Amino acid sequence: MRIRFAAKFILTAIIILLGCMLPNLGEQAEAAQERYQSDVKFEFKYEEKAARVIPQVHVTKIYFDDGRVETKQHEFPEQAWPVSKEAQSSDSENIKDDPSLKKRFFPRCGWGVGTHVLETETGPRAFTVYCDSTVDKKVNPKIDKEAINNYVLYGYDIEKNRLSVIHHAQKHWGDPAQLDLYFDFGGYAIQDGSAETDYNKRQVRVYSLISNKLLARTTNYPRESDDGKTLIYTDYKKISSDPKVLAQIENYNGYKGEYFLTETMVLHADGTRTKQESYKELPKNILAQEKIDAITYILYKNPKNENRMVGYRTSANAAVKPLSRAEASSTMRFTKGKRFMLIHQQTAKEKTIRIIDTATAKVVSEFPDIGGGFFEEVGDAIALFRFEKKDYYIHLPTGIITRNMENSQLIQKGTGKYIGDQSKLISMQVPPQMYVNGNPVKFAGQGPFLTMDNRWYVEVNDFAKAADATVTRNASGLTITRGAYTMTVSKTDKTALRWAGQTFVPLETLNAKLGMAGGFVHPILGKGYESQSLSVFSKDLKEADVMARPDLYEAIENSPLRVDNNYYVMQNGKPAAKSLSEASTYQFRNSTKLIFKDGALVNLAAIHTAGGRTLRNIIFDIDKFTQVITVYGTPKATQTGGKMVRWYEIEGKIFVVESSNNNVASAYYVMN
Repeated sequence: MRIRFAAKFILTAIIILLGCMLPNLGEQAEAAQERYQSDVKFEFKYEEKAARVIPQVHVTKIYFDDGRVETKQHEFPEQAWPVSKEAQSSDSENIKDDPSLKKRFFPRCGWGVGTHVLETETGPRAFTVYCDSTVDKKVNPKIDKEAINNYVLYGYDIEKNRLSVIHHAQKHWGDPAQLDLYFDFGGYAIQDGSAETDYNKRQVRVYSLISNKLLARTTNYPRESDDGKTLIYTDYKKISSDPKVLAQIENYNGYKGEYFLTETMVLHADGTRTKQESYKELPKNILAQEKIDAITYILYKNPKNENRMVGYRTSANAAVKPLSRAEASSTMRFTKGKRFMLIHQQTAKEKTIRIIDTATAKVVSEFPDIGGGFFEEVGDAIALFRFEKKDYYIHLPTGIITRNMENSQLIQKGTGKYIGDQSKLISMQVPPQMYVNGNPVKFAGQGPFLTMDNRWYVEVNDFAKAADATVTRNASGLTITRGAYTMTVSKTDKTALRWAGQTFVPLETLNAKLGMAGGFVHPILGKGYESQSLSVFSKDLKEADVMARPDLYEAIENSPLRVDNNYYVMQNGKPAAKSLSEASTYQFRNSTKLIFKDGALVNLAAIHTAGGRTLRNIIFDIDKFTQVITVYGTPKATQTGGKMVRWYEIEGKIFVVESSNNNVASAYYVMN
């Protein structure tokens, strides 16, 4: 990824550091390591009296082990930057009457992404660039030396909470003020002198972002290689202008009456340089090839039907072994780092993607190609793609597709920076916080995830520990036992998903088979981030158990909620409304309502809770009843308690929805 800063780029930018794996401590071999992703946001607070800006860093840690979210704001007055009052942009003036924004400084920097995170030997570091200018419009050329642009490159050590200035460049109007950042390479470049190219000079300096060491001097700004791990630039060597000498040379450039040999060089992150290999003409019928260690992958024409095929060989003289279907026309592409190859196959009837492990040339998965042009590798074996304006993750070894949740817009940039072991992950989406009867669920590997067909999947061992259940395994599969309830998952069960010794089952199935009442997902709103809380409860939960935990459950006694609303029981095969004032109501974590009658749980409800969601096909908000019908189908209807309610029979439970004019008011799971 290459980012250029000239006179315009954004000051405030969100960057994502996905995860950090700490050392595995403790006596138990299976003790979970702490894993998290960090959402880092840079801002600069303007102090008008002191005429300076103070860097601020907002760090939000979202933990993969249990879904909890922690947010901290750090301020660094020791790194304050002096600012001329003329540098304040009209953007700040337009919002000066807003008390919440008045103290933040927005200099005239335009739009662009200026921050990123790199993993270093000492831990992850975030980078951003601050800029300001003393002018807000084009100046008179006679006074252009008074127009000053400042560019300050900051580095932030996330683990040590330390901010430092890596580089400061000050340029006058018209000077080459471009600061190029090469994040995948881990470097930056700045140009000296005139903006005009001079083959006699090497006026571009390339530095390491990590060590700030000067790596190279080049004539022009380098460009990134295809994988971003190296930089490509042209080296110039002056030669004689004698026509006889030039006639014997094929590759040279002219500049102001002088002539130069050109050589394409490759700059590596350690500062070493090598010559770029020259292009070699491919053999007949070979369209492209890529050598990875001892295996060469080839895109070629099938001589029988002219279809494009993908294959490989292990030596120059070996025959090409096909990896794609002969009846399909195929293309090949590699993930970043070239760990996997994707073969897009198309026939008259279907499109598929076949995933190849490039180290072994083995097929690891195949799944339908549902389209979408955007595709980016964001983990060791996980890629992000876009389909119908929604973002999804695909686990390349298994083909499992998972959804991004509401916070996806905050994690698109920089999602490839997860630090630590990813061997058990299926999705890079941070899991929701999950509770079973108020007990938090710890995730030993992959936490709960939402599949493309809108089903929540939960790892059976994680669920069992929180639900006081046991898991036993045998040759045919596994059995989960919770009290009198038993659930069997066979090895041939196609609804179960498996990876890295983990077994994942739809949460709605666990609820139905293990005597759970159901539950809801509610958003947890934080500064700049929205996470999720997924809560389920068992039918046999007693009011005495809830009363014993005032730290988790709040009793609702004298509230309009109890007077103006109902709860539901089943009478004559239909839900019947009863006054909520006749029952005992408790609220779990400001979201789910638990309704008890005579000490027993009768309803689990989301009452007047905008944004609450059910556990079955959870993607819709409890907002419009047409959305309910889309997921659950046509409901039954009953007149009760002075209102018409709709209801469904779902996995042995009754699900009642109150609505008016297509607006959903409340939803209830009824214990029958």
